[in-house]
Amino acid sequence: MTGEDYFTSLGILGASTGMVPLISANKTIPAVDAYSSQLTVAVTDSVLKYTQTTSGSNRQCSWNLGATKSKLLMVSYFNIGTSLDSQGLFLSQDTWSGSQGTQAYLDNAYYFINYPYQSNNKVSILKVVSTSHGWLANDATICVNDDAFAHSYGLAFYCEDHVQKAWVKMGSASQWIQIFSLTDESLDIAGFPFQSVGIHNGYSSGNVGRVISPFYVWGAA
Repeated sequence: MTGEDYFTSLGILGASTGMVPLISANKTIPAVDAYSSQLTVAVTDSVLKYTQTTSGSNRQCSWNLGATKSKLLMVSYFNIGTSLDSQGLFLSQDTWSGSQGTQAYLDNAYYFINYPYQSNNKVSILKVVSTSHGWLANDATICVNDDAFAHSYGLAFYCEDHVQKAWVKMGSASQWIQIFSLTDESLDIAGFPFQSVGIHNGYSSGNVGRVISPFYVWGAA
C-alpha cells in the first residue's frame, strides 16, 4: 500500500537515489513532536485521530526528522470523518516542539492538500514562505468526496530543490494517480533543507479526522 515498488520504478526510491526510510509506520504511528494549540491529537496504534477544538487556520501536527534532508517522499492514508474542509501533507524547513499557538507553524513549507468540501472540491499544492501563502497548482477534476463514510484514501508528496510531485490513491484497489509535477523555486531547498514533515487538517471547531497507517517518510541527506 505504500507504493514502494511504484515510486522505485519512477526513480524516486532505490539505492541510487540515497533515499532511506525515516518513518516506517506499518502498524503504529509515532507520537507527534508538535501540534497546533487548536488541535487535540491522539494516537492509538495504527490510527492518529485529530479533533479541531476551535475554528481557525492553525491546524497542523508534525514530526521532526532529526537531521536536514535535501529530498523527501511522504505517504499517508486518511479517513475524512467530519474534517470536511481539508486534509493534506506538508514538508517543512523548520522544526517544532510541543503546542504551537502561532501561524508561524505554517511557515517555510510546501503543502499538498485535498479539499473535499463540495463547494471547494480540488487538490492543491501551495507554498508558505515567511507566512505568505501562494497556490502553485489546483486541480478540481479529482478529489475525495466529503463523506464521513467514504473509503480511506492515500496522498503521496515528493519534494527536492525545484521539484514538487504529488499523487492520490482512491482506496486500496486504486493505483497511485499522479496529479502534479512542478518546478517551483520559492524555497531554497539546497541552501535550507527540509527538517520536518506534517499533517494539515480540520478547520471548523469539532472537526474530526484520522490518519491511518501505513504512514511512511523516506529522505536523503
